[in-house]
Amino acid sequence: MVEYRPVAGEDMDAMRRIRQYGFHAEAGPAPDDDGPTIGKPFGLYDHDSLVSIARHYTFEARLRGEWIDLAGLGAVATPPEHRGEGYASQSLQASVDHLAEEGIPLVALWPFKTAFYRQFGWTTANYVHHFECEADTLTDLESGGGSFVPVEPSDWETLKSVHLAAGEGETLSLDRSEQWWTDRILRSWEQDRRHAYRYDRDGAPAGYLVYEVEDGTVSVTYMGAVDHDALRALLSFLGRHGAQVGDVAFERVEGAELLDVISQPQEVECTLKPGPMVRVTDVTMALERTPYPDAVEADLTLSVTDPLVPDNEGCYRLHVADGTGVVDPAPDNDPDVRLEVGALSGLIVGARDATETARAGTVEFVRPGVDRTLDNLFPTERVYLREFF
Repeated sequence: MVEYRPVAGEDMDAMRRIRQYGFHAEAGPAPDDDGPTIGKPFGLYDHDSLVSIARHYTFEARLRGEWIDLAGLGAVATPPEHRGEGYASQSLQASVDHLAEEGIPLVALWPFKTAFYRQFGWTTANYVHHFECEADTLTDLESGGGSFVPVEPSDWETLKSVHLAAGEGETLSLDRSEQWWTDRILRSWEQDRRHAYRYDRDGAPAGYLVYEVEDGTVSVTYMGAVDHDALRALLSFLGRHGAQVGDVAFERVEGAELLDVISQPQEVECTLKPGPMVRVTDVTMALERTPYPDAVEADLTLSVTDPLVPDNEGCYRLHVADGTGVVDPAPDNDPDVRLEVGALSGLIVGARDATETARAGTVEFVRPGVDRTLDNLFPTERVYLREFF
């Protein structure tokens, strides 16, 4: 009998071993610590034997300007002796079902391989630009004024206003809890402290940097700025490390527009890579929790396929008015559009428009003009999930 349930008690040792092998195999079979305490550990059991694990996180996240519940799925791992037996897909399905029962409409994760999770209905939420350059390349970005002060984990509240301002207008930006700030942002999974500085301007926090120094490189793990001038000041501060380290590495959602403000852009290595992935847990709940443009009214039928959750498959009638969506089952209706659950997830968060989705081959417009209706209902957003879990 296969069962998905919270991991506790004597099974925590088995979970630690699976996590260690899945993510730190080079360190040997015995983990040096108990692992993170943030989030809730879950496991798939086959006749009381733990065969696959995951950890659930719960956040408040922005979706089209409003706050919703977002789940994070991390530490997904199956030990090698149980791989190839379908446990991973069973665990993922059970996770999505459990989160739907908890009333959480969206679940995000960071994939070890994008294609692996795409087959189960996840879609890339946003792409990330990775920048790396010699520190001296950034020294000419000083915007003038302001000062930097080192901060402790106990100072987390002084960074919160900056983080919320930096995430204004960004779908999937989070309202971090105190524990997330102190144990995840300013520490590495509750363990080693990270370097952290706050940038103050005109008597108020305007930016922050959290980073690690290793092998001659300053690697920025988290950063936030209330405006472009504050971002310039942060980058200039990183440039001051030229006498101490060789390179600086950081990630942003911006691409060419950031290179435009650097005087020697050819000295910066910039690579684009897929970032986190997201999917709906329950189609009806997700469509009804989505904020819609107030001026748009629409009535259409969507035929949805889901490779992971059979209960999500079917036809749905979506009626939108006054910024609110109402969904009813419509098994006898002819669909206006056919789409996979990953395509629907991308539309809901605003990762791409209907035309881009169609190019990927995951949506079929049955009724003429439905692509414009979808674009009106789900305009694209600036999507940026900064947190790693």
